[in-house]
Amino acid sequence: MCARRARDDEVERWQEDGWVLLDGLVGTNEIDAALDDVYEAFPTAEQYHADPEGETTRRLGHAPPPTGFVWPDQGPGFRDDQHRWQASFPFAGKGALNRLVVHPSLVDFVERALATTDLRIYQTGISAKYSGITNYEQPMHTDRNHSWLPAVSQAPWWHVEGFLYLSDVGAAANPTHLVSVRDSVGRPTTTPLIMPDRDPEIYALEKGAAGVRGSFLAYRPDVFHRAVELAEPGGSRFLLNVSFRTAGQDWIGYDNAQSRSTSPDWVRFAEGSSPRELELFGFPPPGHPVWSTALIEATQIEYPKLDLDPWRAALKT
Repeated sequence: MCARRARDDEVERWQEDGWVLLDGLVGTNEIDAALDDVYEAFPTAEQYHADPEGETTRRLGHAPPPTGFVWPDQGPGFRDDQHRWQASFPFAGKGALNRLVVHPSLVDFVERALATTDLRIYQTGISAKYSGITNYEQPMHTDRNHSWLPAVSQAPWWHVEGFLYLSDVGAAANPTHLVSVRDSVGRPTTTPLIMPDRDPEIYALEKGAAGVRGSFLAYRPDVFHRAVELAEPGGSRFLLNVSFRTAGQDWIGYDNAQSRSTSPDWVRFAEGSSPRELELFGFPPPGHPVWSTALIEATQIEYPKLDLDPWRAALKT
């Protein structure tokens, strides 16, 4: 399966329902080419399930004790171990996984969904889930930890939260469950969480977002959603989390990639990127007033293989 461009009706579904699963948006060949990088961070399902304790100790050290409120074993909750296996951008390896963050099919969809090309990537990470670690079921909620403000439910103040599937996510492989904003009318998005016994109607309206690897699940900040239990014995699920906002909306944020600007993995990524791709991370484009000859030359020292000719040419115009 090859990469594709999102259809207009899929863009409209995101705008009107608040979420859409773009099945097979990125080619499976590109996903498979990035798996070596994924397995630099995480064990394969076979490796983990053959020796869960050993793989955890080798890669993470001993599992940390729970912090804060300890959720009951049964029922929905936000358990620490749901997020045991995570890694932040830029990712180690050959670089194929890093390139997926700025994949043209993702960027094209977000430009059309938000009706702007002036975008910023504000969240990037990968995660793995393995059955047997914990109960992955969560209460229904909105992601209130992406913004200083409550979710704004109209353009141009939306932003795109998204998961690119790095493995096939079938019905038994813990697909995220979501509710259309048309079905959740009247429920404040500031509600911290909704438990099943308090509002069974919203749970009855949820739909699972199962899809093949390379699918992109995009949702708005005002969408109620939750993780469900990973029911498949010996199962696993791998995701690339990448979220976008419009430039200038500084109340929205999550990761601070600038803290890793000296990472060799970031340097390699930057040196292989176009001005447009770097701009998605807040790197000033050619023609920005911050640039001077001295700054360009200093930047060349930091990124020896980055072609800075577009920046030099913009200084002369």
